[in-house]
Amino acid sequence: MNLRTTSRWRISFAVFMPLGVLAILSVTPLRGGILQRGKVQLICHRTANRDMPENTLESLELAARMGCNVVEIDIRRTLDGQLVLNHDDFLERLTPSMGNVELTSYDELKLLDTGGWMGQRFAHMSIPLFVDALRVAREQNIGLYLDIKTPNIGPLIIAALHQEGMLERVIFGGEWSDIPALYPKANADPSAWVEPGVASDNVARLHQQGKFVVANFSANAHEMDLDLMRAAVASGVDAINVDYPRLGADALGRPVEEKVASLVRATCSGATVYRERAILELSRYTGFPTQSVFERLLHDSDDRISHAAALALVLSRPATPSLVFVEALSAHETTARKNAAWALGMLGTSASPGAVAALLTLLNDSDNEVIKVTLWAISRCLGDVPAERIVPFLSSSIPTIRGAAALALASHHPEVAANEIPNLLKSEEDGIAHENEDYVRRGSPRLTESEIKPIVENYREEMKLIQSLEYLSSQNALHSLAAQAFRSVKDYSQVTALVSGYQLWDRIETEPELALANLSSSDTEVANRAEWALVKAGQAVLPALRQSLNTAEPAARQRIIRILAWQGDRDSLSPLHQLQLTDPQSKPLIDWAIGKIEQMNSNP
Repeated sequence: MNLRTTSRWRISFAVFMPLGVLAILSVTPLRGGILQRGKVQLICHRTANRDMPENTLESLELAARMGCNVVEIDIRRTLDGQLVLNHDDFLERLTPSMGNVELTSYDELKLLDTGGWMGQRFAHMSIPLFVDALRVAREQNIGLYLDIKTPNIGPLIIAALHQEGMLERVIFGGEWSDIPALYPKANADPSAWVEPGVASDNVARLHQQGKFVVANFSANAHEMDLDLMRAAVASGVDAINVDYPRLGADALGRPVEEKVASLVRATCSGATVYRERAILELSRYTGFPTQSVFERLLHDSDDRISHAAALALVLSRPATPSLVFVEALSAHETTARKNAAWALGMLGTSASPGAVAALLTLLNDSDNEVIKVTLWAISRCLGDVPAERIVPFLSSSIPTIRGAAALALASHHPEVAANEIPNLLKSEEDGIAHENEDYVRRGSPRLTESEIKPIVENYREEMKLIQSLEYLSSQNALHSLAAQAFRSVKDYSQVTALVSGYQLWDRIETEPELALANLSSSDTEVANRAEWALVKAGQAVLPALRQSLNTAEPAARQRIIRILAWQGDRDSLSPLHQLQLTDPQSKPLIDWAIGKIEQMNSNP
């Protein structure tokens, strides 16, 4: 909050004025539509900045959950004109970078971690857009105090408020001098900010003057003075402004712990959907001692409840020790074993070194769902995994187990997987092709639910098989994916060809001939995938394309011309001009290509 005037008074007078008789520090206009008398309001300074990294959406949400009615945020304009949440403009304090927010584009700001400065548990948060903060505030039904840091951005502020329907839910502060001309009703109602220890008769006098009275417990020596907060409430103030919302809520007689206890009770009984919602909501109360609740629910016999608890534990800040999940792998409840394995997979490389050894023991489980999830988790964790423990599952009668096993094998033994997985893929695709031929012979009848289910399971398996190819060595991955991308297929397994084609974009530059050879394919879909892979591959493939321009078959040559055009290859202009003379039939296409290239290379 912009308390520059307040701060000057405090510094000048607090040294000799008795606490109980501190004068009014400032009169700041506040929107009475937000701060209503009758129920003491809780205002939070700079989001829940003592609990989470300031000016983040996570911190804004937490402030709302802890009962804040109005939350202050700081707003700046970036180099490219975006409004973002940031207080002091210095990147050095909140990010690993250097410089100024206002001299940095938002595209660059999005790359910066703005949470890790407060501890590893908050790593990977980002500087949010103002408009996203407005959406959170609207969803949480709270008001906002807008401390505008960049001058003359009123039109942008008002436009965003109109867009999100929040114009009547904000208070303006800071550099807001251009706001009244745009919105005359801004800050129409006066308020008085007082220091802790204000006497009740002073509060009454201010009320007689029609002012909304706010006791300030931010940026002074009383941020954690719960007794003085309670005294301020007893004196009749209309609101308290705090840095510690949990303390403020307690002083107002609305302790956050009551909300947490109510949610804990809601997780224990009732319909599954409502228990799930309670678990998810409870997990968002970061910093509260809820881990033991989620650990207990991990063992619930309802798989949805157990999974929700596992998710809550994975999302916990600070992170749940992986030992919690390792121990649950030996639980007698199937739900606990399965979801503990899933949680270890989600932790991935950050799981403890002993996680993989514990997961390997679970491959002997009697439940196929547990085995499937365990194989997937093994694929994401580090550790010693013998190939012979995984390979047998490639022959499982259950498609999704085969897919998860392929991921695990490729992750830990890519050299073994380089032979096993392509063979498995071919076998699956041959089987699908045979089934499709039979389906067509029967007149393509409407499939029953029982007929659709195995198709869906095979589809799930194929997606994991394709993903497993990405773990192979560069050369093996390239050739295996190219074989998939450039195969002619008419059944539902064509999705694997499409996905493989996308995966070639970042690989084909090392051997563009694999795609070039398929530009002349009689299968249009195959030729299309080859063409677009070369368009997306970048400039490294251009020399091979230019070299093939004169020797390629006519169909392939036309595709090469288009690729050169889409890539804006200036070095191909000369050979294209020569080709105009030798290939008059392609002249319209060549003219278009030359125009496209010149357009993309024109100098301002």
